[in-house]
Amino acid sequence: MAPLRFAAALCLAAGLTSFAAAAESPLASWLTPPAADLSDPTAGNRLARLENGYDALLLRVHLIRQAQRSVSIQTFIWTNDECGRLLICELIEAARRGVKVRILADHLVSDQDPDTVAFLATAHPNLEVKHYRPAMSRLKPSLWHNAVAAVTSFRGLNQRMHNKVLLVDEAVLITGGRNIENTYYDHSTGMNFRDRDVVAAGPVVRAAVASFEAFWAYRHAVPSRELTDVAAAIAKGTFRRFPHRSDYDFGPHFKDLDREASDGAAIAARFGAVLQPVRKVTFIADDPGKGTGFFSSTARITAELRAVLEKAETSIVMQTPYLVLSRPARKLLRELRAARPGLAVRISTNSFASTDNLFAYSANYRLRNEYVEDLHLRIFESKPLPANLLAHFPRHSEMAAHAARTAKPGRPAPAPFLCLHAKSLVVDGRIAFVGSYNLDPRSENLNTEVGLLVEDEAFARGLQAEIEADMEPGNSWVIARRALPLGLETVNGLVGDLLALSPIEIWPVQNTSSFELRPGAAAVPPEHPRFHEHYRDVGAFPGTDGLLSTKEIVTRLYKAVGSPLTPIL
Repeated sequence: MAPLRFAAALCLAAGLTSFAAAAESPLASWLTPPAADLSDPTAGNRLARLENGYDALLLRVHLIRQAQRSVSIQTFIWTNDECGRLLICELIEAARRGVKVRILADHLVSDQDPDTVAFLATAHPNLEVKHYRPAMSRLKPSLWHNAVAAVTSFRGLNQRMHNKVLLVDEAVLITGGRNIENTYYDHSTGMNFRDRDVVAAGPVVRAAVASFEAFWAYRHAVPSRELTDVAAAIAKGTFRRFPHRSDYDFGPHFKDLDREASDGAAIAARFGAVLQPVRKVTFIADDPGKGTGFFSSTARITAELRAVLEKAETSIVMQTPYLVLSRPARKLLRELRAARPGLAVRISTNSFASTDNLFAYSANYRLRNEYVEDLHLRIFESKPLPANLLAHFPRHSEMAAHAARTAKPGRPAPAPFLCLHAKSLVVDGRIAFVGSYNLDPRSENLNTEVGLLVEDEAFARGLQAEIEADMEPGNSWVIARRALPLGLETVNGLVGDLLALSPIEIWPVQNTSSFELRPGAAAVPPEHPRFHEHYRDVGAFPGTDGLLSTKEIVTRLYKAVGSPLTPIL
C-alpha cells in the first residue's frame, strides 16, 4: 500500500475525515487531533508497545520530523551523548520550520553543562527548555550549593520528576520507561536497558497534554535563561554553536535510522500494523510536586495502582528494575494473599549481575526472605546476557565491535549487556499498566510518575506474554528457598526476623538463593516438591566476576547499613 493510501486507511479506521497534517507520513492520522466524543477520552484510542530500543528511537525521530505544530518532552534524564544530540538536532530542525518545541528535564541527573544549555536556550525562539527543581537556581550546583539546598529544603532536593512523555502535535503520545540517553536505545558499548514504551493515538492524549501543561507551569520548573550559570554563559557568549547537522558528532551509528525515519514504507511496516484499538485506556499521572509532606500520602498514581491491585483475583504479573517494597506495599500484598490464597504474584526484576543500582538491589536482597517466605512472591531476576538477547538487543554484535574499536589501549573492551528498565503490570490477564513507576519507595512517595492504564484483554495478554518470556529459565534466575536442613532453616528465619528490626544485619546465611534450571530438566515452580532436583543453587550473586568481588562487597555493605535509607531509595 502506498504511504498516502495507508494514511487514508488509518484515518478512515479512526473515523477521521482529514489528514492534512504531515500527509507524507504513513502515520498521518496519528498526527491529526481526533474528532472523537470528548465525553469519554478513555475510548476510541489505539496503542502499540515499543519493546525494542532501536524502534523506540526510530519512531521518535520520525514523529519529530513529521510534527507540524508542537513537540513537548518530559524526561528524567537527558544526556549529551550520541542519541541525546541526535534528538536535540531533530528538535532544533523542527523549531526552525515553525514547530513549537518544549523540553522539561529533571535537573538532578540530566546533562549539567552550562555552555551546552546556553546553546539550547539561544538556538531558536521556538525552542524552550526548562529544568525541574534545579538546586540554588544553578544548572551545575557545587557540592556547597547542594549542601545548602539540602539544609533549606531536603524534600525539594529529593523530590524529582521521573515522568517520560513525548507529545507530537497534541495528537500522539509516547510514554513508558525510556529517558534520553544511548543506554535506552541500544547504542551503548556497556549497559543497555531492556525497556518498554507505549505509543498512543486518540482522545487519551489530551490528558497527557494537560499533565504536561501543569508541569510546564509549575513554580519549580525553571527556564534555562533564569539559571545563574547558564545566564552567565549566555552573557559571555563563548559557548559552542552547532549551526550544521554535521557539527553534532553523532558517530557512525545512525545511517540506517536516518534513512528509515523518512522511509514511508519502512515506518508503515514497523509501526502501522501494530497500532491496535483498545477498549479503555486512561493516562494517569502525579501532580507536580507529588503532594505535600516529605512522603506524599496523596500521590495519585500510587492510589490508582493500589486500586488496580486490590481488584486482583487470580494473577498479578509485574516487571520492575528495582524491587524495594515499602511496608505499606508489603502489607497490601499480605492482605491480598490472605483474602485470596490462590493468588499468584510473579515479578520480573534485575539480578545482581544486571542491575544498574547496587543500593536498590541491596535492599531487595535484604528483604528477599520476606518476599519469598512470607509474601510467597515468585521472583525472577534477569540475566545480563539472556537467551533472548538478540530479540531485545539486535545490535549487540555491532556495539560489541564498536566497544572493541574504541577501548583504551591496555584495557579490556567493555562488554555490552542488558539491564532491565521496563515498568509494567498485568492483573488477571485483563488490566495492564505501562509507565515510569518502579516498585520502590521513591516512585510510591517522592518522584512524580506517569503511565497508561489499559483495560483490554488483548493488550494485557500481549504484555503478559512479553514479561513471561523474560521470566523463562534461559532469561532469568529464579529466587527460591535453599535446600537447608529444617533446623538451620528455622534458626535462619528467627535470626533474620530479629535482625531485620536493626539497621545493621550481620547474619551471613539466608534461606533463599538464586537458582538455574539444570540441563535437560523441565521447568517447575519453586513450590514444586521436586524443585531442587530440577534446579541448581547458583548462589546469592550469580554473574559476579569472582569470589567476594568489589561489587559483592559493596552490595553486602549496603545491605548491612542501608536499612534507614530504604524509604528514599
